[in-house]
Amino acid sequence: MPKTVERREKITTFLKSSNVLSIKALSELLKVSTMTVRRDLETLAKEGIVQFYHGGVIFNPTFLKQESNPNDYFLQGQTMLHRDEKTAIARKAIELPHSQETIMFDSGTTVYYLARELSDTINLTAFVWSLNIIEELIHKPQINILMQGGVYHPETQMFESTQSQDIIKNSRASKAFISAGGFHKSLGITCPFHYEVETKRTAIKHSMTNILLIDSSKFGKVCPAHMAETADFQVIITDPGIPEEYEDFIRSSGLELIVA
Repeated sequence: MPKTVERREKITTFLKSSNVLSIKALSELLKVSTMTVRRDLETLAKEGIVQFYHGGVIFNPTFLKQESNPNDYFLQGQTMLHRDEKTAIARKAIELPHSQETIMFDSGTTVYYLARELSDTINLTAFVWSLNIIEELIHKPQINILMQGGVYHPETQMFESTQSQDIIKNSRASKAFISAGGFHKSLGITCPFHYEVETKRTAIKHSMTNILLIDSSKFGKVCPAHMAETADFQVIITDPGIPEEYEDFIRSSGLELIVA
């Protein structure tokens, strides 16, 4: 394989496994000049594989859909979709945890952004069952992490097992931050995979305040696995793109709606 092709494949692999990388970081990883990396990136951008983003570069989630089954769920692609909205939701959500609380962090990309945005100085006990969120929280020295084990699901980076759900049942949290793939007025709140359901439901049942983090693209959408109803939550945080009918529906249901 020509070195140029091999190098570009490595760049694509690095960007699939990272949220965003700078040209300098790619240069150091590949041990080539920044000029060489820039030429490679310009080629990959023309092919629709990467996108330049705020001083860095990301893997293009649209290309991810093109190269795979469109019905498949890929965590990295989902992480990059609606990135600005998820970041805004996370920055609003970090106002809710207080020092010394026990918090449950669900799997999901918006919850990942919450974990990333949390202050390094906040003192929490975090109950976690998703690898990407664990990887964020381990860099925050004041957070005590309780990790749920079990079968690892790479498409969501979630650990899941009956034994782990028993641990949650024997635990209590002041707040649980939950994610969802769909929110429908009559069909409820849904997620892509059935194996996610019991862990989400168990967390909701054993938390004092349940907070749904959901970007506006999910309203009106239905995923295969039903995991909760609107009434299971006390707070919903979303972005300004929420349809007016859903904003009215949530407020009329007596929930606190926070628009980031």
